[in-house]
Amino acid sequence: MTTIAGPGATAYAGLMDRPVFTLTVATSADALISPATDVSTATWASAEEQALFFADIDAADWSIMGRNTHEAADKPDRHRIVFSSRVAGWQRPTQVWLDPEGATPADLAQIVATVRPLTRGLILGGTRVHDWFLAHGAIDTVHLTIEPVRFGQGVPVFGGQSEDTPLQVFRNRGFEVVEERSLNASGTSFHVLKPS
Repeated sequence: MTTIAGPGATAYAGLMDRPVFTLTVATSADALISPATDVSTATWASAEEQALFFADIDAADWSIMGRNTHEAADKPDRHRIVFSSRVAGWQRPTQVWLDPEGATPADLAQIVATVRPLTRGLILGGTRVHDWFLAHGAIDTVHLTIEPVRFGQGVPVFGGQSEDTPLQVFRNRGFEVVEERSLNASGTSFHVLKPS
């Protein structure tokens, strides 16, 4: 288990249940989350997607992301767990960086417990963060927005991905659609998926 004490923290004692994690992700029609690692979703996603995204942010206790995702939209006041193999520890009172190697999703709650409890975590990407949660069987819900754009090449949702439609990406990894709706006249769609 990874141990990183929070600012002014005392040792966290006791075990807690694993938090519930929601993966919120916007993809292109060809199943990519970005044309490049340094391009923020806000530059190409619809206003409707962004409204859903910020609603998910507001509903979560902590957001979990990789360094590139964090740096593409740095928000000092947001509670973030940033995965990094090079930086570790509390970089701000609201943001801890850690190497997820050897850690589990339950460990995340213990690491941040003295700063703010983690019961509802929001997975924001990128690919390696998605892979980590998938490998731990810890994606409880997916909020997937599909935008009617095609990148041709870019950053996939998951490593080793060969599917060219977003829904197939998730179906092939054991998720099923439980809700879907159109978001606008341009063809943006929203889907809620759960593990099968």
